[in-house]
This record gives sequence, structure tokens and C-alpha cells, in this order.
Amino acid sequence: MKNKNLNLFIVAFSIISIIVNLVQNKPTSDLFGFEVNSWFVSILWLLIGLVSYKRYKDKKEEEGN
Repeated sequence: MKNKNLNLFIVAFSIISIIVNLVQNKPTSDLFGFEVNSWFVSILWLLIGLVSYKRYKDKKEEEGN
């Protein structure tokens, strides 16, 4: 159950990060000390959020069985 809640937290954090990145409207962002395109950072957070959501759904189905 703890792990399932962590996945939900990661999904929420990734959504917030994407929204903040879009609102700031900067051409570049910092990623591990490197300047990269903001769209790359948003896509990376989107992938992280999708993977965490998939894991959450899998664990939820597993608990139901």
C-alpha cells in the first residue's frame, strides 16, 4: 500500500512540474546541471508520470484479486 501511494505522489508531482514548466515559459531548463530544452524536461516528466500511473493501476488490480 505504501508503494502505491508513492506512485500517486509521483504522478501528482509530475503533473505539477509539467504545469509549472509550461507557465514559466522559459526556453531552457536545468536538468542535472545541464541546460536543456524545456519541452524535453516536460516530456521526461510526462513519461515518469505515465510509468508511475501504470504501476499504480497494476498494483491496484493486484490488490483487488
